[in-house]
Amino acid sequence: MACAVDFSKKSIFLVSGASQGIGREISIKFAQNVNKNSIFILLARSLEGLEETKKRISKIDNGLTVLTHAIDLSKPNLEKYNQLFDQVLKTIDSTGIEYGYIFHNAASNGEMKRISELSNIQTWREYYEFNLFSAVLLNNAFLEKFSPVAQKLVVVEISSACAIVPYPHLVLHGTSKAARQNFFKVLAAEQLNIIVLIYCPGAVRTEMFDLMCKTAEPIEVRRAFQEITDKNILTTDQTIGRLVEILRKGDFKSGDIVDYHNHFGSINSFK
Repeated sequence: MACAVDFSKKSIFLVSGASQGIGREISIKFAQNVNKNSIFILLARSLEGLEETKKRISKIDNGLTVLTHAIDLSKPNLEKYNQLFDQVLKTIDSTGIEYGYIFHNAASNGEMKRISELSNIQTWREYYEFNLFSAVLLNNAFLEKFSPVAQKLVVVEISSACAIVPYPHLVLHGTSKAARQNFFKVLAAEQLNIIVLIYCPGAVRTEMFDLMCKTAEPIEVRRAFQEITDKNILTTDQTIGRLVEILRKGDFKSGDIVDYHNHFGSINSFK
């Protein structure tokens, strides 16, 4: 199927982790490019951060509808997600919506330790609750509630090179991202009527990346991240600008993994 999208059509956008970093940039950048009757649903734990994102969108165009919902995605709850979307659909004018987009961006680094130090099963459970299970349930709720509303659905997973490259001390992050990649690939294989893109944004200057640069152990790993910062670090504007163009051109197959650099070698510092 053709994967190019038409930003001139009225659309509804759901962005998780929209209070800062990449999620905020997704919200702002797409607000700059879409039909001005479009609707944005912004999710994150920080209502203050969400309201700041909403404020920045309003400076682009006050005609856009922006709804913010403070929600803790570390406690996945299908009933809560369904209720949220029901509430949204009662609030908005859904007439003429042609595209429904969901951007799965919310995630965390987790504990950055050696595998041998991660023997507490609760640590794994809590990490996967947020970084895998919440995305699964949020996605299922989105597809169920918005399939009758939008003619075309677009699912974008914000992934990471960690899903493929074995970065020491990032086993929690890497294994959850690998699981999410496979989940969305299977989704694309099962539902041929929707567009699925798995996007690896590269090494991006965000609070999450800065934390890895400051706290990753051993020192060799920390130095490797700092070297990426010195040589290959991207801004959120750069990487989300590329994402906009990828979707606009549609030069990929549903379920494909597309990296900012077009390959993983340029960001693999541990091989």
